[in-house]
Amino acid sequence: MRQRKSSLISYIEKRFYQYEKIKKAVWEARNDSGIGRTGGNSTGHAFVSDPTANVAVKEVMPIKSVTIKVCNDTETIKQPEKWLQVIEATYNHYSEGIVVDLLKCRYSNEPYQQTCMNLHISTSLYYQMLIEARQYALACACQVGLVKVF
Repeated sequence: MRQRKSSLISYIEKRFYQYEKIKKAVWEARNDSGIGRTGGNSTGHAFVSDPTANVAVKEVMPIKSVTIKVCNDTETIKQPEKWLQVIEATYNHYSEGIVVDLLKCRYSNEPYQQTCMNLHISTSLYYQMLIEARQYALACACQVGLVKVF
């Protein structure tokens, strides 16, 4: 059981590192102007293109996946808006304290020693807060159906 939980935490933490890339890819997918005519052939009017309806449907439909660049490769992120929701919910949950600062530093690849000095905390407190935030993110990911505990 411990191994499974650890791998889920690593999987979720990976998305935190990729947050900005996922956010950008979702924005690009939502703002892609590739909406064209969706009608049928030239013989009928039953399939008349409705650009306004197409835009509205595109705005409310969840994006199934996005592709982001990771090093010299690409990775497909399924349900990217749910991942953004999990990450943002975690940041919002801790917005009243230093945990959010710790998370932002960690996922911008700042060395933990520098974060500890800047936030005036010990290494053990750094890791205690990180573990708590990871657990919260895991709970959020479970709630929106991104991961399963068993």
